[in-house]
Amino acid sequence: MTIRSISGLLTALLAFTAAPARSDPCLDIPSVLRSAEPALNTAFGGRLTRHIFGAPPPPNAVQEVGMPLFADLWAWRAAWNAVTGHPGEVLCGEELGGTQFGKTLSVRVPALWCGETDDIGRCTDAKPFTSATVTYVFERAGPPHAPVWILGVAYPKP
Repeated sequence: MTIRSISGLLTALLAFTAAPARSDPCLDIPSVLRSAEPALNTAFGGRLTRHIFGAPPPPNAVQEVGMPLFADLWAWRAAWNAVTGHPGEVLCGEELGGTQFGKTLSVRVPALWCGETDDIGRCTDAKPFTSATVTYVFERAGPPHAPVWILGVAYPKP
């Protein structure tokens, strides 16, 4: 009788103390919103500036020949406005399959194909195109004891 009471008590205790797995709309998460600002993205662990022409890429993710880039900061802002104004929720949550979630939307913004890079990994020459879609990748980043959701990267596609 005592063993069943103890196991029942432990089960109840675990049920009340365990954090349930859940999803939140990515665009409601403060760290996602802050990380969408290119000047802050790298500090959060993102690689967004890798895909913006004229922006300094993160040290561990240089711009490469053949890579699609937003034509400039304004093109990126237009792409971000498209996802923030998109009907329906883009969900971030561990029960959705892990630590990364991508969403591709039909978004037309000025974009470039990188044709040449310099010795520090910045695109210096590119061919223009207009994107047909933009892919947004939301991911968990930060220290293992306190990870947060961020916009990891976004890039235009023809």
